[in-house]
Amino acid sequence: MPDTPIDERKFTDREVHEILKKAVARAPSQALVQREGLSLAELKAIGEEVGIEPARLEDAARAVALGGSNRGSRILGAPTVINFERKVEGELEPEDTHEALSLIRRTMGLQGEVSEVHGALEWSAKGELGERYITLSPRDGTTAIHGSSNLSNAAILTYLPTGIVGFIVSFAGLVRFAKTGSEMGLILFFAVLPIRYPILRTLFSKISRSESAKLQQVVDELARLTEGSGD
Repeated sequence: MPDTPIDERKFTDREVHEILKKAVARAPSQALVQREGLSLAELKAIGEEVGIEPARLEDAARAVALGGSNRGSRILGAPTVINFERKVEGELEPEDTHEALSLIRRTMGLQGEVSEVHGALEWSAKGELGERYITLSPRDGTTAIHGSSNLSNAAILTYLPTGIVGFIVSFAGLVRFAKTGSEMGLILFFAVLPIRYPILRTLFSKISRSESAKLQQVVDELARLTEGSGD
């Protein structure tokens, strides 16, 4: 209620996010000013104050730190190859393999195929959008977890058909202008491709972000499962 004193009011989740956003924008942390950054431990301490699970905050921090390795193509608007990798203490127990595969299939939304190469467990799947690989490689009491997606097919399916149609329409507009002097033909030539390109770029970016989020989730949850295996 507007008349409720500020120190007695209860704020919604949306309002909490907005308050924190404004507070950081207007008054940056003294730690940021003095040391040009915060450690993961300090971020976890701050997250604890606002009810964010340390594990989730660590996942988010890792995603930000790895963001540079999954830079998008300037032309396509997003990366066609996505990679996430973690190395954790512990090895997956045999009885936990089924749970790990269920986790992968549920999150990625694909059945895929499973193989074992030199002691490493690999799940792979090929679909309309491209190829996905998730590998768990145990060694000397640790496990390297690697997930990758190749979205080249998705890029082709997104850009090529519509691009061809756009080119044909644009070319037809140019021919019409050349033959009849129609201004509409000239408009079609200059407008169709420039209008379509940003739309296609946005569409492919959404596909890539969705794939990246799923892949990161799988790698992070497999890491937690491996670390807790055998407990």
